[in-house]
Amino acid sequence: MSTAYHSQTDGQTEHVNQCLEMYLRCAVHDFPAKWAAWLPQAEFWYNSSYHSSLGCTPYKALYGHEPNVGQLAGHPTSLNPDVQTWLSSHIQHTTALKDHLAR
Repeated sequence: MSTAYHSQTDGQTEHVNQCLEMYLRCAVHDFPAKWAAWLPQAEFWYNSSYHSSLGCTPYKALYGHEPNVGQLAGHPTSLNPDVQTWLSSHIQHTTALKDHLAR
């Protein structure tokens, strides 16, 4: 809701808030205790999503190129058990998130 104390709120801000709210609800649905750990991924999602008003992603608008997602695009391997734990958690979370967003 827009009020006199928040006059900067407009339709675009409302739309962004709705998109982020939907994303975060889907992101924490299966993992409510770990919601804070997934906030950086939500930020990355928003900054790497195409915006019709910009004609590109916010990341590209700021830095002039698309973000480098590095090894996460493939199936990285590591002998470090902490890395394997993080990767399996990330893959599990991303799969669940895609399922929720598709619904």
